[in-house]
Amino acid sequence: MSGKKVAFIAITVLVLAIGVGVLHGPTAIPVPEVLYRLFHPTKGATSVIVLDIRLPRVLAAALVGGSLAVSGLIMQALLRNPLADPYVIGASSGAGLGATIAQVFFPALDMMAPAAFLGALGAVFMAYLLARGRGRVEMFTLVLAGYALSILLGAITAFLMIWHMEDLSSIFAWELGGIHGIVWQHLAIATSLTVAGLLLTVPLIPELNAFLLGQEQAGYLGIKVERVRFVLLVAASLMTAGAVYLSGLIGFVGLVVPHLLRRLVGPHHRRLVPLSFVAGAAFLVLADSLAENLPFIGTIPLGIITALIGGPYFLWLLSRSTSDKRWTV
Repeated sequence: MSGKKVAFIAITVLVLAIGVGVLHGPTAIPVPEVLYRLFHPTKGATSVIVLDIRLPRVLAAALVGGSLAVSGLIMQALLRNPLADPYVIGASSGAGLGATIAQVFFPALDMMAPAAFLGALGAVFMAYLLARGRGRVEMFTLVLAGYALSILLGAITAFLMIWHMEDLSSIFAWELGGIHGIVWQHLAIATSLTVAGLLLTVPLIPELNAFLLGQEQAGYLGIKVERVRFVLLVAASLMTAGAVYLSGLIGFVGLVVPHLLRRLVGPHHRRLVPLSFVAGAAFLVLADSLAENLPFIGTIPLGIITALIGGPYFLWLLSRSTSDKRWTV
């Protein structure tokens, strides 16, 4: 399938998904009234629901989905592994520990989201420093460092949660992922992080293509492997941290979306980077709408929806990779 056709489909689905998210909700508001309030805001209840509750939520879902998809694309290219995702080097465990510390020790400050953001960013850079040591960083060593940190930080998180059982429910709900209570200020912070990550990524798209050949081959092409890899890790970490800041831990978006698109349009990142952002945004907006209005059940955490969709695909992908004995993108 051509890149233009996939782009058209992704943009169409995203626009329709945003429309559905804004038009529908627990409070029934006529469609003409919703459309009118989008362009004629007032201080009334309808304007508040549409402009301060629904619209920020839908845009946050789009931003989280796009950020995680591009972050996953970067990690898959750097690791040359289709099973890599944005949390592969410890971001999720760092975010979980940050959120837990904020909830256990500073509950009155309502700092779970900012603390999770700092924890995710801190864990990634700690893994990088541990892997670097005295010399150059190998991606395999970085993944091992991230894995070891994930176990350690996860154990500390579990200890704190057991120590303060009364705070367990809010922390558990956060780790399941969800987009709730989003205000425009939250959206502005996360948008700035995502834009910064994209601005770092886009000029390095040729280098991302070269990394698919392997680090040694990229070096032979004149690429400064260490510097470029560090910048790309920073970019992926910024976008992941921004997503975590808004939604908690949302799994499988960064794994499934880039891999599906790569099968549709090929491995060239000049197409994959923008397509991943748009398709990831569309996917998560639809998933969030489903999580909020699940038939016969009502509202469930968004992370459950993405896991139910992405988990089977991950298992299928794992079985294919194992049977083919190939671990390249």
